[in-house]
Amino acid sequence: MWSPKQSLKNPVDDPKDLRKRIYVQFRSFKMDELSTSPYQFRRTQSCRVTNKGPNGLARRGTQRGCSRSKSTRRGNLGTIASLTFSQKQALNLSWRLLKPQASACFRKIFLELEIASPKVKQIFYKAALVDAFNKDDDNSATMEVHIKLTTKFFDELLVSLDDETEFVNKIRGIGSAHAILAKGSNFSSDIWERLGEIAMERVCSHEVVTKTREASRAWRTLIAILIDELRGGFEGELRQHRKSSSTDQIEMGKMEDEEELHAKLQQLRMDYNQTLPYT
Repeated sequence: MWSPKQSLKNPVDDPKDLRKRIYVQFRSFKMDELSTSPYQFRRTQSCRVTNKGPNGLARRGTQRGCSRSKSTRRGNLGTIASLTFSQKQALNLSWRLLKPQASACFRKIFLELEIASPKVKQIFYKAALVDAFNKDDDNSATMEVHIKLTTKFFDELLVSLDDETEFVNKIRGIGSAHAILAKGSNFSSDIWERLGEIAMERVCSHEVVTKTREASRAWRTLIAILIDELRGGFEGELRQHRKSSSTDQIEMGKMEDEEELHAKLQQLRMDYNQTLPYT
């Protein structure tokens, strides 16, 4: 073990040089002690840097970070009631500024969704093809009509911010209306998640929204709740379809069993009559 006394062997040494040698030897001793320590040291979690996109947003459900998606479920989400008065004001004010550019913004969102999900592209393509032969009414399944309806939807949605029941029912109604696409077009819940990721990135990075912190937070909360309720309405209606379908199959199975039993009884009666001797 090193001791400061070891450095005092020569009493004629200069005191300054002596202190310097003592410090150097002490530091060398400490470094050797740390290097032989059985304990391992590592960087803390706070040293890690999350990879984010060019807009500073991390998409949920991807390796880039966390945002809905799937990890954000009802237990982790806020509610409309949790929005402050200033956040509701920020939503309405930013929407008035965003609305003139809403069509272009929503078109980008739907086009990105087509790229991310070929099922959506196929649905829009079929709708556009049908619409080309139908000049009477607008086909609500086309992308252009979806853009118009989405703009109108946000107009109605922001008016009902103070009525959470109406707010939720309005969103869930739209989600349930898409359940019919599950059977014919393989529309799945993951599409809602992808839509939420794209909408979160596009809307929350818009210059109108990024002007104030309140608006940015409010839009993130709104979009997260919106996607969660759309998916909830979609899955709820899908369960009802499956339940009614299984019930119908059971009823049809019972009818078929009764008809089959009746046919077998008739056949047995005929076979029995044929075996009777003629009198």
